[in-house]
Amino acid sequence: MPLKYRLSVCPHDTAKNLAGWFLLNTYLQRRLGFAMHFEPADNFNLEREAVLAGGADFVYANPYSAWRFQQERGFIPVAKPIEVCDETLLVARAGTPPDPSDGLTIASATDKLIVHFLGLTLLDQLKWPVKKMRYEFVGNHLKAVQAVLGGKARAGFVFNETWNGLSANSRAELQVLAETRSRQACHCFCVGPALADRLPEIQTLLCGMHEDPAGRRVLEDLRFQGFEPLKVDALGALGGLFPAEATASA
Repeated sequence: MPLKYRLSVCPHDTAKNLAGWFLLNTYLQRRLGFAMHFEPADNFNLEREAVLAGGADFVYANPYSAWRFQQERGFIPVAKPIEVCDETLLVARAGTPPDPSDGLTIASATDKLIVHFLGLTLLDQLKWPVKKMRYEFVGNHLKAVQAVLGGKARAGFVFNETWNGLSANSRAELQVLAETRSRQACHCFCVGPALADRLPEIQTLLCGMHEDPAGRRVLEDLRFQGFEPLKVDALGALGGLFPAEATASA
């Protein structure tokens, strides 16, 4: 009986398009010839801890998680979406911008993602009193948007890919106060030790999906142009992007 592996996907992406990731999992299983179980999670921290506990063999991870997976579990980066980088938008309800002088509640998915760290740089750029801000950590980027729209937070740190995926009506209810353009990090696929001997094959498959009609259909559903290869040491510099307190437990 063929071995069964486990796929884990960043909750941001499953929240945006769960069906598309099930399609990708099916595509990979058929092309690679092995079974791979996919059980989505809806919380960044729980998903990360499950992988770190040995709960996955193949992942599509946000930058901080990918770095942790390589450092602690020996995962190897293989591919990233073409022309997709992680950036942060600081958003508020449309209308008069909020007055930050006495501090505001800012919605953020979690303080263990580069989106949050980049968001803090936006507060500095705007000269907002960072120490007066309060943060409501809501679990994923879409919930950060919902917290702002629902009045639970006056502003929010939103992943650029989440923003681009919002409906026109939702974006019309919000205003962008600032946006990073760092191009420092990206989500990526990483292969765990159990699949290390299949790494070249997996990388070739992912990076050739745009040339395969079935692969193009999956890419279109996920709204990706395609994937491009990453080097083994691609995550090495990411540690410097995270504050010391974020990497202390790594």
